[in-house]
Amino acid sequence: MRSMTSVQAALVAAAAVLFAPVAQAQDAREMEFVRGMMESMNQLSVRFNREVCGFILQDDAGNYSSTKASWGGEASCASLPLEAGQRAVSSWHTHAAWGLGYDGEVPSIQDVEGDMRFGVNGWVGTPGGRLWYVDGTTGTMTQACGRDCLPVDPNFYPEEHGPVAETYTLDGLYTRFGRSR
Repeated sequence: MRSMTSVQAALVAAAAVLFAPVAQAQDAREMEFVRGMMESMNQLSVRFNREVCGFILQDDAGNYSSTKASWGGEASCASLPLEAGQRAVSSWHTHAAWGLGYDGEVPSIQDVEGDMRFGVNGWVGTPGGRLWYVDGTTGTMTQACGRDCLPVDPNFYPEEHGPVAETYTLDGLYTRFGRSR
């Protein structure tokens, strides 16, 4: 039996990623709030080459707000703990500035698994200006808006790690990063 070439294997993996189920944000108002906040946070994150993170909160009237932003490093960020009475509906963070060799245009495996462990959905801004929505139950990631919808790192090199799909499953993300579960 002939084995697949690396190009054929990549095409099979890409097809699996491209046809992943699409998760949707629970509330269009949350999306609007997050996008507005991430426009300023992504710009600062790129400028200082540091991740910024926090939680999206929702009050009893359905209004959205954010916890105080926490500043991390080039490839990590730890949100401040929630205060008594706060209810997080999702996490949010940026991926700092573009870096050669770092695939920051998609959520990381740690991003998705962290949201799933914490039991919240997630939002991720990238150096190429993408905004991702992470379903914290299924681990499915969907681009809420594509490249250039948030401020972009002027040094960003498009698609360094290959095409970026509109949606990924957690298994598809493992495949993209060349790791097994």
